[in-house]
Amino acid sequence: MRREHETTLITPQAIAEHARRLDSLHPRSILEWTFETFAGEVMLSVSFAGGGIVLAHLLSEIDRRVPVLFVDTGFHFPETLELKDLLTERLGLEVRTLTPAYDPGPLYETDPDRCCDIRKVEPMHRALEPFTAWVSALRRDQGPTREGVAPVEYHDRGGRPLVKVYPLAAWSREEVWRYIREHELPYHPLLDRGYTSIGCWPCTRATLPGEGERAGRWSGTGKSECGLHTFTLRAPVTEP
Repeated sequence: MRREHETTLITPQAIAEHARRLDSLHPRSILEWTFETFAGEVMLSVSFAGGGIVLAHLLSEIDRRVPVLFVDTGFHFPETLELKDLLTERLGLEVRTLTPAYDPGPLYETDPDRCCDIRKVEPMHRALEPFTAWVSALRRDQGPTREGVAPVEYHDRGGRPLVKVYPLAAWSREEVWRYIREHELPYHPLLDRGYTSIGCWPCTRATLPGEGERAGRWSGTGKSECGLHTFTLRAPVTEP
């Protein structure tokens, strides 16, 4: 059987219509549609620090052949890497680890945007080449920069369509935790120590009572996103 995107053009209008139809469905149903529609050209990116655990578990039940991409910046908490190894084995995931093209040193101290660009955005830019659909765990309730995400979105990648899929878009943080508890899934231990969003250790702190979920990321810098989900695709960063 020919896949849907081989017989129907991927257009902003078509993807917007899918978004309206999928918005009320359970994340499992959204994943099933995605894996069937973009079979062989879809991947899931997971940081092993939050809601991606839910998607990794669902993937393991639907189709373990779908690759899971993990960006290793070189600055992850040890607990993050330990959880990645644990879930990879427990769920039988096909994890592909992405790394920076070069090490710029502690650039996070002077230019956190460029640090994220080199350590996260560029490795993902390279890894995206064979894929048409990219699944990740963004949710609308995570903060102002994400409150408008749809379950499926059309993006242009240098004249080539990239379909971004957010199965958890309509879920709340409470629903994510309910799923983790119901399925007895391991989760990041720092979440029990006041952290609500976890990235690289130099740029992550525990959140204070009343703060938003992502308030502990790049605190005091005016930065709220690493760039993975907000960048305009461009020529990869190269070593100076």
